[in-house]
Amino acid sequence: MEPLRDLVQLHLFTDPLFDQNCYVLRRRDTERCLVIDPGLQADAALRFLEGEALACDRILLTHGHPDHLAGVPTMKAALGCTAAIHPEDRWLLAEAGAFPGIPAGLPEVICEDDLSAGQVIAWQGLEVAVLHTPGHTPGSVCFLVGPDLLAGDTLFRRSVGRTDLPGGSWETLLFSIQDRLYAVRQQQT
Repeated sequence: MEPLRDLVQLHLFTDPLFDQNCYVLRRRDTERCLVIDPGLQADAALRFLEGEALACDRILLTHGHPDHLAGVPTMKAALGCTAAIHPEDRWLLAEAGAFPGIPAGLPEVICEDDLSAGQVIAWQGLEVAVLHTPGHTPGSVCFLVGPDLLAGDTLFRRSVGRTDLPGGSWETLLFSIQDRLYAVRQQQT
């Protein structure tokens, strides 16, 4: 069997306004992909998908802040796929258009599927583990693909996500990092 890093390719699209990342996780030997956190850079990600002739199986959201999901309606309309979010962040979907910097008239963001703690998403013969990491928001999750973690706003380079927005909790974020993410890292070593 091929090593995981030979099978998958990760493409990154950064939104210059919020410095937020959208990921396209592609299985190299197929024309299939997953899109994670399409924010205001959704058009750039869509151009890439079209240029590479990729089909999206699903949109996964690390949490419900609009900078991570503003592109969901556009992506779903163009790609015909579903979107998934942790149920504890569903209340944030209705707040998406009220976030500073988000363009007026954002269509309603609809997520058909729920993500749950410990869930393993089987995708194209690979596994994407869902780690519930509340603190930045109540429903924040990270996605573990082999040894690689897509952390949304739970972790940053040399920092962690903010907790001063509605639903945030510093104590809960620390617990998530220490007792969930560190625990997974220790299991891998």
